[in-house]
Amino acid sequence: MTSTNAQSEFYGVRVLIKHPSWSVAAISKRLTEEPDCSWSVGDRGKTETMWSRESYTTGKRYFFDEVRDVLDWIQTKEEFAEELHATGGSLAVIVNLPGAVNLGCTLEPEAMGLAAQLHVSVGVEVFPNMRHPDAKRIEP
Repeated sequence: MTSTNAQSEFYGVRVLIKHPSWSVAAISKRLTEEPDCSWSVGDRGKTETMWSRESYTTGKRYFFDEVRDVLDWIQTKEEFAEELHATGGSLAVIVNLPGAVNLGCTLEPEAMGLAAQLHVSVGVEVFPNMRHPDAKRIEP
């Protein structure tokens, strides 16, 4: 049970970077951002580095507006994005949506073009049991 309106509009936007040899520290330094979740190649047998950072937005419906903001931020790191792509890495911006909330949005052609220019995949994931980011657990 949660103490907030689980049906209110909310979503997450995640930046996901994978690379066959770069370390988490090297990616963080280039982006001047720290990940929420990560591992480096070789950690516990991992065969690639994974760097991920997610933010949540509440009370808004137009999640692709935030994707565009993230793409604009990545454009300021275009040299990083190009080098990542050229050396076998990948970069994705993923929208995480709750399955129980009606949200919809359109990705505009300009944003699609910018994503393609930066070699950025854009994805959408739906989670039927996604908890509201403001939810506080109420113990039984």
